[in-house]
Parts: sequence; structure tokens; C-alpha cells
Amino acid sequence: MPFRVTAATVGAALLLGASTPGAYAADTAPHAPASVQLTTARGDAPKLAPGMYRTTAPSGTTERYAAITRPEGGSVTVAIFGSVDASITTADGQTTCSTGSSSLSYDVVPYTFVSADATADERQSYLSDDCKSATHLVLAISADDDSGDGTASAQPAHVEFAITAEPKVEKGGTPAPEHAQDKIKAPSRTVSGPEITLSDKLYAPTTLTPKSYAVSLEPGALAVVRVRVGWGQRLAASIDAPRNGSNVAPPTSLNVQIDAFSPQWAAVGAGSRSASLYEKDATEETAGVYTAPVAAANRSIDYSHAGDVGASHVQWTTVAGWYYVVVRVGTGDGDPPAPKGFTLPARLNIEVTGTATAGPTYVDTAGTAVAAPPASQLSEGGSVDSGSSTGTVLRIAGTALVVVLAAAAVAMLLRRRA
Repeated sequence: MPFRVTAATVGAALLLGASTPGAYAADTAPHAPASVQLTTARGDAPKLAPGMYRTTAPSGTTERYAAITRPEGGSVTVAIFGSVDASITTADGQTTCSTGSSSLSYDVVPYTFVSADATADERQSYLSDDCKSATHLVLAISADDDSGDGTASAQPAHVEFAITAEPKVEKGGTPAPEHAQDKIKAPSRTVSGPEITLSDKLYAPTTLTPKSYAVSLEPGALAVVRVRVGWGQRLAASIDAPRNGSNVAPPTSLNVQIDAFSPQWAAVGAGSRSASLYEKDATEETAGVYTAPVAAANRSIDYSHAGDVGASHVQWTTVAGWYYVVVRVGTGDGDPPAPKGFTLPARLNIEVTGTATAGPTYVDTAGTAVAAPPASQLSEGGSVDSGSSTGTVLRIAGTALVVVLAAAAVAMLLRRRA
């Protein structure tokens, strides 16, 4: 049956509680993404609230559907972790509001991202009148045809996807100026203790705070973490490999790649992003990424005022909460794969700069202003897997207006206290 949020499930979740994330912390209760079966009939599509879901991967040429709701005057996004084609349409299917195909974010992770805003801005500069007014929308997904001959690419049995929503913004402030988007770097600090093997699941990242960590990276696998970033703050992350002092030289040439994603799972990072490691060479190399300051008004920034980060990335640095860092180690074209069992010792550096400020003013469907909570309470989390991996929800307001952001089980509304 489709997953549905009820007052009972939300109330039960509030009783569970969560530990405050430390330097390396996890929430306690494991919860997997909610399983949902999408339909092949648009009119029977299950109605999905914001949250994290898992569904059977589409195959052939048949579209599968889910119904989603956009807050009146607000926006809705869907990030799909897998190779699919996707679109957001009006409920009757007559008007397409957004389309997306599987893309590789700088070879870090295959995913598809679609969104629909209620008002035209720089990140979605044109919307038809039907899309602007519609609050009831439909998500359509189909198998990715990357060959151009009607043959869908290989696909796992399931895909996960995150639905997020932002209410209407009033008094959103001003977008980040160009000088505030200049390059920053997460410094390499002394590390101690055993290496950490990070989560390899996009929907279940490892929670970290700003410092340096000794990590172990497996070639061909992802390493996924989340970091709390407040209004007006910036995230920077870097990866040093092979970690100096480890005396490990890669047995084959490797590429190390790093990228940053917003709470909606939109790509938001700028920087070198990649570094090349050479066979039997233990010289430490660094790849880095950084974001613009978080500001609700960034959605309106244009290309002439985007600075170093780039307009398409600044335009999605619009929500405070959990930001994601994804690292991948791979081999170059023509290079042999790394031997089975080999892991690369590295140092992951996390930095959050700037003082957290008050957020924008949001309004509900009646136009009543709802202020953002204090910076210490911007994000809330519930584990979606065992071990050190955690999921995410974001509470925008302290009323019934609750916005659940990416990579979370929607029922886990656990208050984080300062």
C-alpha cells in the first residue's frame, strides 16, 4: 500500500526522541525509506507527502506516477537516486512543468532532479500559467533511454527518491553578493583515532560536524555525509588522499571526486572537485568543494551576479539544514580496476563558515507569516538505516506548517535541541 502520513504516525514519531549529533553521531531509531508502489494509471497515482521513498525501478517504456502537492505559492522538488527520466506535470497531464534526465553530477552520483515553483525566478525562469496555479501535481518517471535507440540503460531493482517542499517566502532578504561567493577551503587538521568507513547510501548519510576525519574509501563506492548549515553560513569540504603518513600508494591510477548537495539534493558545490592519483605514487592530492552562503533570496540570482559558485548552484542554496557531501573514488578510462579489498586512506575535512543568522519569513496558505526557528533548531533528523547513517527532515516552522526535506523517513519529526 502507498505510504501515508497520519496524525498517529507523526505523533508516535515525536515520542521517540533523538540524540544531539556530536562530532561523529547517529540518531538511534533505524527507519528505512517508505516503500511505495507507483501506478501506471495517472488517475490512481498514490498521494505522497514530502519525505524519502523507495519504489520498483521503471522498465520498458511505461511511465509510472505519483501525486504530489506543492504549497500554495511555494515550490516542490523531487530528487531520484537512479538513472531515470522524470517530469512534473499538472494533474491532468496536459502541461509539463519540469523535466529531467539522468545526469552524472561530475561523475559523483547518477540522479535525476525535477522541480516546480509557483512563481517564475531565475532557477525556473519560465512557468506556464497552469503550472503557476496548480498545487496538485503528478510525478512521472520512466526508464532512462541513454542509447537513443529505445533501449533503457541497466537499472537496479529499486530506486530511492526524495520529495521536498518549501512554503511561500516573504521577506526573503537579499541574495548572496558576488564577493561572498569567493573560494573558501576546508583546512586539513590533525586527525586521531581509527579510520571511519562512511555510509555508501545517499539516503542514509553519516552525520559529521566541522573538523577533519581519518576515513577509508573504497574504489567504486560512494561515501556520503551530511553537515548542518544555517542561514547565512557556507559549507566547504575537501578530501586529501592518500592521507599523508599512511604510506599507501594506489596500486592503480585513481580519480577522487567530491561534490556538495543542498537539503533538496540539488547540486550546489563549486571548486576543483577532483584530483588524480597515480599508480604507486603516495603523494597526497586534494579535491575540494564549497558553497555560496545560504539565503532564501538566492533563487533569484542571475548569471551576471553569481560569482565563483555559478548561478545554477547558487540558485539552490536557499534552505538551511542538512547539506550533503558525496565522495567517490574511481579509475580512469583504460586503467585497470583496483584490487578487490583495497581501500584508500584519506582525510575528509569539513568546514562551516559564517555566523548563523535569522531566516526568512514564510507564510502559510492563508498568508499568515510564520517565522523560521532559531538556527540551532533548523534541522531535525531520524535514522533511516542502522549503524552511523542518518536521514533528514527539516522543520521550517513551529506550527502545523512542517516541511520535510530530503533523505528522511517522513514520520520522523524529532526535535533537535541546542
